[in-house]
Formats: sequence, structure tokens, C-alpha cells
Amino acid sequence: MNHSIDFFRDEVRNGFYIPTAIKQAWACSLDVLAEIDCICTSHNITYYADWGTLLGAVRHGGFIPWDDDLDICMKRDDYTKFREVADSELPSEYVIHDYERQENHWLFRADSGL
Repeated sequence: MNHSIDFFRDEVRNGFYIPTAIKQAWACSLDVLAEIDCICTSHNITYYADWGTLLGAVRHGGFIPWDDDLDICMKRDDYTKFREVADSELPSEYVIHDYERQENHWLFRADSGL
């Protein structure tokens, strides 16, 4: 995903200062989401915004100004379907950490990223 240079500029949004470092985290999160969305769209997998991502979309029209990640969820059947195709379809530099594959994974959820 290409982000304009203006996307990364420091700004004040909803009264909160947002530095370039947070914008860089947002850009990475959006890039990961774009890959997930591509897989989900091509395999008819439904996912939803959740937690702070849902709150930010409603309350701030985007990211919560002080948040630095994205939260999505899937119903179990959709997640199972996603896991079946994700390893072969995600870019090689992406990994998924979950309780089934990552020893000592501390939550009953999956995390993905670069």
C-alpha cells in the first residue's frame, strides 16, 4: 500500500498530538489489514472491526489518536478458513502468532504482523 508523505506528517487530531512514529505504526497496520482483506475477500471470509478499531472508527473517524494497532475479529468458522489459506497467501515476511503454533502464546487470540 502506498501512503503519501502527508500521511506521515505530525498533526493534532481531536485535540491530541500524533507524531510521525504513530503514523508509521498506522501505515504498517493498514498494510497488514490490506493483505488480510485481500485474502478474506477472495475466500468469502467475513471479519469485523473490534475493540479500539471499532471505537476509533465511530468516535474519531479513524484510528484512536493514541492507539497504534488495528483490532479485527472473525467468527470461528471464518478464522478456521482464514488459517487454512493464510500461510500460503500472506507475503513471506508476515507471520501469525496464535495459541496453536506459538509456544507460550499468552492469549486465546491470534496476532499478525511483519
